[in-house]
This record gives sequence, structure tokens and C-alpha cells, in this order.
Amino acid sequence: MGKEVLQIEKLKESFLNKENFKIADLQAFYHSIDKDLPKTTINWRINSLVKSNAIQRIGRGMYKCGSGNHFTPELSQKASRINNLMKINFPYLKFLIWQISEINILSQHLINKDIIYVEVEREAVEAVFELLREKLKYVLKGKSNEDVYLEERIIVVRSLVSGSPSQLVKNVPTTSIEKLLVDLYCDKEFEFLQGYELTFIFNTAFSKYTINTNKLLRYASRKARREQVAEFLLEEVGVSC
Repeated sequence: MGKEVLQIEKLKESFLNKENFKIADLQAFYHSIDKDLPKTTINWRINSLVKSNAIQRIGRGMYKCGSGNHFTPELSQKASRINNLMKINFPYLKFLIWQISEINILSQHLINKDIIYVEVEREAVEAVFELLREKLKYVLKGKSNEDVYLEERIIVVRSLVSGSPSQLVKNVPTTSIEKLLVDLYCDKEFEFLQGYELTFIFNTAFSKYTINTNKLLRYASRKARREQVAEFLLEEVGVSC
């Protein structure tokens, strides 16, 4: 479908300076050009706009101009080794692996810590902890606030919240940006990031990456913090949900 049919230039003039817009806004835009345009045709055009990277989906029925920038964590060789151990010893277990160093691309101050989180189904925490403690050094179970200040590279085995949004990076199941942000907001072990630093992290994330707010809030609901996270997004990031 050509640009002249999609009215991309006019669309950019109307929506480029908006933080986000809804399907209803796009329908109103196309009806302002042709009031008799069928809804099915408009939906077809919206899909074409997304495929051509003129707009991007940022939530259910929510869009913004421009192509998406996907958050892709960098995983160390040790994380890959843990992944291999997990798949060999627990082939049917759901798990995620991510590193605290991911925060450094979002934070104002660099975090001089090296922690690998291995999140597994609650019933398997003990078994995974014992396996990794046998194979590797500095393995902890659960978390205390003091542990994040250890200088050694440590591995922390903790419970995986059901419904955690994830992605595969180099065949390693790892965190999504939505999960990372909610964990930083909700979990006690990240209390050292509260205040302005947390606000800075969220604002940087929303300016750099495509974030699905619906997915983020669903995960916050799993942690019984949906209302608080939504309020934080509105007041500190300027994102309405």
C-alpha cells in the first residue's frame, strides 16, 4: 500500500509530537480525509503503517510514531553456561536468567555489581540452588539487601513469578524491559535504586525502547502493584495507562 494512500506525511504532522495515540485517533484522522471510509479499510491501513514502521504498537490499541527500538539484554558467558546447565538438568522447567548490569544502560549512576539472577518456578528453587552451588561459586538463594553490595560475581536463585514477560536472546530465556522495570519498582532487593534514580531509569527506558504498557501493568498485577505502578508512570514518566 503506497504512502499516498496511507497519508503518512499528513499522519506524522498530526501525531509526531504526541506521546501516544489510540485506534480511535487514527480512525478520526482517516475519516477527516474520507468520512465514508469503512472501518475494515482503516484497520488494514493501521496494520500497513505498523509493518512499514511508520507507527509502532506500544500497548493494546495504543501507538506512537516511528519504528520500535527493542530492548535486548547482553548475556555473559557465565549466564550462557548456567542456561546450558538448566536445560540439561531441568529440561522441562520454566526459568529466566538476567544480569543486574542491564540497569547500567538505563541508570544515571553506574552500578558496580555483578549479579546473575536465575528465576525458577517456586517448587524448584531448592533443587536449582543445590545444583548451581555444586557447579559454580558464590550462589545464593533468595536475597537480602546486603548481598547486592558484594564485590564478587554472585548468582542468585529466586522464585519466578508466573506470567513474567520474557524473551529469548541467543536461545537464553531472559527478561523483557517490562519485567525489568516492574522488578526494579517492586522488589526489596532493588530498594537502593528508589527515588530519583528509579525515576531516571524509567524515563530513560521509555525514551529509548518500545514498551508495552499493557504487558507491564499485567505483570505489575501479578505482583499486586498495578495501581501503584500506573500512578508512578503517570506522575514520574508522564505515561497514562
